[in-house]
Amino acid sequence: MLILLLSTLALVGAQHYDEHYQFGHLARPIDDIVVFDCGSNPNRAIKNPKFTFSRNDLELPGTITIYDMEIEVTKPITRPFNGRVEAWRTIWLLGGAGSTIQIGCFGLTSSGTIGLDGVGTCDYGELCNILDQNTPINDTTGELTCFEEAMNQGIPKDQCTCEGIIAPKTYSITNWNKEVDLLDLEAGLITFLAEGDYELKLIAEDANGNEEACIGITLAVKEWVDPNDTGGGWLFGKRR
Repeated sequence: MLILLLSTLALVGAQHYDEHYQFGHLARPIDDIVVFDCGSNPNRAIKNPKFTFSRNDLELPGTITIYDMEIEVTKPITRPFNGRVEAWRTIWLLGGAGSTIQIGCFGLTSSGTIGLDGVGTCDYGELCNILDQNTPINDTTGELTCFEEAMNQGIPKDQCTCEGIIAPKTYSITNWNKEVDLLDLEAGLITFLAEGDYELKLIAEDANGNEEACIGITLAVKEWVDPNDTGGGWLFGKRR
């Protein structure tokens, strides 16, 4: 009887970080940041994302460092390459029960990336067009160039497009140590991204709706607490 009970608990608690992952149905709190391939189309263009981070949660406002990354592109990207994100947040109640909602799309009043004007469950449209609009400009010459990370992967500065940047190969950056600065988030966004466990599903599709990428992310968001502040904090998803 004990063996049967333990086996049942193991099956309930098991989490498959692959195409079988059940978004929006967390069985227990998230204790690490996991990036995984949730794709089911064997012919999809993007596969096997791997990331390592400096933290096992995301503190807001705050920073997080990406130590290493790897991702596989199996075939040339063709336009349109349509992207959307689906997002869920779970908070844990007294007694350990989880309460999960699919969060909406929160519009940003300002964004450092043209075309990405919302966070949450959002439809971003054609991703290659967004990349085209955000091609870097050389501060000295005023000419279009490319992202440093892309050029370090051998991509010429005049091919800073979906077709150039996302050419078929395995992209790997070890000891990247890329710091993501989230210190200056909008006040409304801080409220929107309340403390809790988040599941994100990043999806890309071709013109016919065929899956070209599915990347899942699970992470816990924590509130940064000023040790000298006795009156701040989140309460039921809102700033106190």
